[in-house]
Amino acid sequence: WVLRPVDGWVLMFLVRQLKRMSNDRALLNRLEQRATEADQVIEYLKQQVFLLKEKTILQASQREEKRLRVENAKLKKEIEDLKQNLIEAEIRNGVKQVPLPAAVSVQSSSVTSMSPPAALVTPTASGKTPEVSENKKKKDKPDKKPEKKGEKKQSTGGGDDSKPIDVSRLDLRIGRIITAEKHPDADSLYVEEIDVGEENPRTVVSGLVKHVPIEEMQNRLAIILCNLKPAKMRGVVSQAMVMCASSPEKVEILDPPSDAVPGDRVTFEDYPGEPDKELNPKKKIWDQIQPDMNTNAEYVATYKGTPFEVKGKGVCKAQTMANSGIK
Repeated sequence: WVLRPVDGWVLMFLVRQLKRMSNDRALLNRLEQRATEADQVIEYLKQQVFLLKEKTILQASQREEKRLRVENAKLKKEIEDLKQNLIEAEIRNGVKQVPLPAAVSVQSSSVTSMSPPAALVTPTASGKTPEVSENKKKKDKPDKKPEKKGEKKQSTGGGDDSKPIDVSRLDLRIGRIITAEKHPDADSLYVEEIDVGEENPRTVVSGLVKHVPIEEMQNRLAIILCNLKPAKMRGVVSQAMVMCASSPEKVEILDPPSDAVPGDRVTFEDYPGEPDKELNPKKKIWDQIQPDMNTNAEYVATYKGTPFEVKGKGVCKAQTMANSGIK
């Protein structure tokens, strides 16, 4: 068999192709290896990023915790200062400060837990009986004090449990609203100065802003409940209440007779009697009387059908509200 030149050239070509293929395979192996290494690097970087995020969150939470602790300490200090100011204010106003018997209760509980049973040690049990009786006497004493306070409150407040609970207990008078202005701290409240026939006008806070224009509040007669206990309303002490016909949709100030004057008493023919000097809020006298107050079909203000009347001058009425409640 003779090798021709053409066959030699083909053989060389095949040899070169085989060499190139072997080089390409080695290249592919290197590329695959580098791709695997790149994946490992990317996974490592992902782990590092995740750890950095966790570290950042942890540092931020630690900073927030530190800030909250500082704020908590400030708030505690402010609360302690406010408590101290309150105690000082109560002392200035004559309020007696009673210390809490915390140490005594802890001591007594520890003694009871450590003391042996009475059946086993009879001498100590018999020896402690006078102390128990003294403790009972001490406990009995505070029970008597509230009764004395209650008696004082009834005598000073003018309340009498023997009197019937009806409209005669209310000190209703004619008053003239001298001035009325918006409450500085409450958009729905008026602050009025009202002449009720006394030496000085009374300050009254009323929730009438949404129902009565301020122009209609000036220099007008009204019926004033004068023996409610004064109460602070958004920082202003209210010394009486303006009586109004009231429904969920509407409120009107009750009108006295046209020739009534400040200080005139509003009376009820079927319910004679003198009003309390001050209604005891604990007895809820006003709350029991109010549901029976309403206007009749002729707009006249009544209590159980008996008109609100100023003797010799006429009855009190609403302008447009019939069969409505009064408060």
